This record gives sequence, C-alpha cells and structure tokens, in this order.
Amino acid sequence: MTLAVRILVLLLLLAALPAAAGAAPRPPRPDAGIGVLLVRPSLADRDGVPPTFVLYRAPGVGRIAEQSVASLPRIPLASSPAESYPLAVMAKRGAWYRVAYDDAGRDGWVEERRSWSFLSWEEFLKGRTVRLLPGLRKPHYALRSAPSPQAPQLRALTPETPLRIVEVQGDRARVLFDLTLIGWLQWRDEDGRLLIGLR
Repeated sequence: MTLAVRILVLLLLLAALPAAAGAAPRPPRPDAGIGVLLVRPSLADRDGVPPTFVLYRAPGVGRIAEQSVASLPRIPLASSPAESYPLAVMAKRGAWYRVAYDDAGRDGWVEERRSWSFLSWEEFLKGRTVRLLPGLRKPHYALRSAPSPQAPQLRALTPETPLRIVEVQGDRARVLFDLTLIGWLQWRDEDGRLLIGLR
C-alpha cells in the first residue's frame, strides 16, 4: 500500500468519526463507596494550604506517593463543611481508608488524622438537600412510592428539583419533595456510582 493510499484511508476514517467525538467527554460519575471522609486541615497545617498525606498500596505498606488532598477526585458535595475536602471511601480498616487518587479510579490507603471525620452514607445524607445529576437514564428520575424500581411512579423529577433526604435504605433514599410529597429514589446506581449531588 502506497503512502498516498494510507493517508487517504486515514482521512476517511477520521471523517467517519461522529462530530461529538471531538467534544470533551463528560467526566465519569464518582464511586460512592461506603461513606464520606471529610478531610480538614489541622492546626499544624499551614493556613490556606490543603493538607497532604501519603498513599499506600495496603494500610501502611507499599508507599505509592505523597499528594495534596486538593489533587484527589472529590465527590460533588458542595454543602460539606467549609474548608473540608469530601472524599469517597471505598473501604475502611481501623484508622485506614481506601480512597481514589486519580480520575481513572486507581486507589490507595491513607491513615486517619485527628481533624478528619468519616461518616457512612446513611449518617451523611440524612437531612441534606440533594439534586439528581444531569444526563442519567430516564428511570433514575422517577420518584416512587416504595424503595423498589417496580413501585409505582409518583412523579418525574429533573436535575433542578431539590429533594430533602429523610431516610436512606441501601441504594434508595426516602425524600421529601416540595414539602408535600414523600417518595423514594435511587441515589447510587448498580455499579456504586453517585446519581445525586448536594447543593
């Protein structure tokens, strides 16, 4: 095959790509894990500088890197306490937490500090106002009468709809809509990725 033919084939392949392929892909929804680690600077940390910590392959073994908490992928929890960095925790062993350290989902273990706090999703979400993330499949926008995907739909929701969480049962949350209607929605999908964000 001559060089001219190869170039022509390459140009045809590039032209066949959909126009959306050139657009920036939507970032993946973060893993929910088992709960939220609120990383706060301690008094020993310098003012205005996010805390750093060492990541390990296993608790205390196999150092991966030392990183600033600001460089780690955070979960969309804008209503977390000021000056805290909310990280999704995939697993917990004593005072050690497994967290994602890049957008590819690679993870490592960090050791707890006194100024940090861990909350299970049930503890963290109860009483908070959430909104469903944009771009989800249609069934995720359904407010249902019971914590089951087969329960009757009470109302269709939108990403702009604020919902107050009353109770959490596994992957489902009982929510209050518009102070008049209580129903259930799915707050994380079957793969453990978040379907909600906090405002």
